[in-house]
Amino acid sequence: MLISVAAVIGSFAFDLLGGGQFQGIGPAQRLSLLAAAALFLIGLSLLPLGDRPA
Repeated sequence: MLISVAAVIGSFAFDLLGGGQFQGIGPAQRLSLLAAAALFLIGLSLLPLGDRPA
């Protein structure tokens, strides 16, 4: 879950540094946000399993 949060922050930091030529959220940011959301949902689904070994 921390990786997904870092991906969101990194996506917007990239925009602040001047990467990309789009106003607002560009296509690369949209894809990274979707990937981060998917990672976050996977992380949430694994939380109830706890620390049990596979």
